[in-house]
Amino acid sequence: MSPIEAGTDGMDDATCELIARLEVVLAAEEDTYRRFKQVLRREEEELITLDPQDLERTTAEKEALGAEARLHGESRVELTRALARMLGEPPAEARLSELLPGIGEAAQGLMERQAGLRALMESTRALLAANEEFSSRTLGRVQDTLRLLGQAIPEVEGYGPRRASESSAGRGRLIRAAI
Repeated sequence: MSPIEAGTDGMDDATCELIARLEVVLAAEEDTYRRFKQVLRREEEELITLDPQDLERTTAEKEALGAEARLHGESRVELTRALARMLGEPPAEARLSELLPGIGEAAQGLMERQAGLRALMESTRALLAANEEFSSRTLGRVQDTLRLLGQAIPEVEGYGPRRASESSAGRGRLIRAAI
């Protein structure tokens, strides 16, 4: 049984309960970021294969996990503000990392979890940025390839009725229009 579950001398039940709720929210947020990181690693592989269906599915997963992470983050902020009020600190400026050391041993596990979450969030952001950069470079290369293809396919210009054999001759315009 952790000190939070057992209660701590000098802390009332409401503070212990709030700390326990923070621990649950941080654990859920950590789990979300771990899943987010797995999806980003999969996306990294999918960006290489350029399978549109896989990328579409992964993008939807990223959006859902991003929304879930935002909800957990909002819950963490609200609980942190409530803890600040209980401790007599201004809630608007409350930061969990600054409040926890004042609580003592009861918050030790929570401090460790918060430090782990912060590191996980940073590594997830770095992976997200790397995937975005790779995606942008890949898109640029695809656009360059389309541009080159558009220049390589001659356009038939002239006057008069078109013959059936010339129906595919104007594809260069379509490729350039797609760019």
